[in-house]
Amino acid sequence: MIHSYYTTTKGEVIHDTEFTHVEWLHLSNPTPDEINRVVKHFGFPKDYLSSVLDPDEVSRHENLELDESESSSLAMFLYPLKISSNPNDSEYVTRPLAVIMTSKTVITAAVHTPDFISKMIENKPNFPISSTNQENFLLDIAWHISSDYITYLKDINAKIEKLEDTITKTSKNRQLFVLMSLQKSLVYFSTAIESNHPIFKRLKAIERFNTNKNILSFLHDVVIENQQAEAMIRQSNKMLEQISAIFSSVISNNLNNIMKVLTSITIVLTIPNIIGALWGMNVTLPFEDTPGAFWILCFISLAICVLTVWILRKKDYF
Repeated sequence: MIHSYYTTTKGEVIHDTEFTHVEWLHLSNPTPDEINRVVKHFGFPKDYLSSVLDPDEVSRHENLELDESESSSLAMFLYPLKISSNPNDSEYVTRPLAVIMTSKTVITAAVHTPDFISKMIENKPNFPISSTNQENFLLDIAWHISSDYITYLKDINAKIEKLEDTITKTSKNRQLFVLMSLQKSLVYFSTAIESNHPIFKRLKAIERFNTNKNILSFLHDVVIENQQAEAMIRQSNKMLEQISAIFSSVISNNLNNIMKVLTSITIVLTIPNIIGALWGMNVTLPFEDTPGAFWILCFISLAICVLTVWILRKKDYF
């Protein structure tokens, strides 16, 4: 689906339903026909748009050093996406977002519209944007992507802390699945952020991004935000590694405790069997002519069992 927008001087985004002020085109889950139409109209390579359909696409940039009047330029970012609405089973992945700058129009495209773009379109507070200044627009997108990574990483850290609390009380399969999901999400995030970082380094070396002090300062903020996300990922990975080790230790310890209890029960139950087997032999035995010998043997067996249980409990085997 193709939508056209333009921004006012106050940063308000206006939906251009008639396509009369095509400053910003956004393609959400574009069809091949829509991609062909846009490519034909603006004259840039088709893979600029078709790449967003590939969930395994990597971050890249093309022709950013050229002015928009000379050639269309591309910045392909990987942005974070939550794929589960259930807060207890949230899993995060990354998906490509194309930002294409042409002579008069900036084009964004993604299969799933990122939340921050939706908020820009809805004119939410703290999401102002200007589609006329394409350099600033690109940095706005980059900053929001890095900010989203940090937001989701905070969610992941909160889940890690919750998992750490529950792991001492229970070690069910559910905790393993949550742990696996968090580790998988961090792998996606780590790969994506490392993939995005070279784009920011490239922007620093491009004249139109470092001649304007405001844009250069904004670019610096974007780099800092990205570095913060990288640091948080390293921290989260270390926390998950520790929890994985603790989880393995807890499972092993629980198994040892179960085996210890079962072994103790086996020892106690073996005592009556041994006594019964001895007095079942066809030889002369004590109490064989004594009235109530059966109850005497039962009492002896019970006494030995009780003594054994007491000894085992004292040694913490029960």
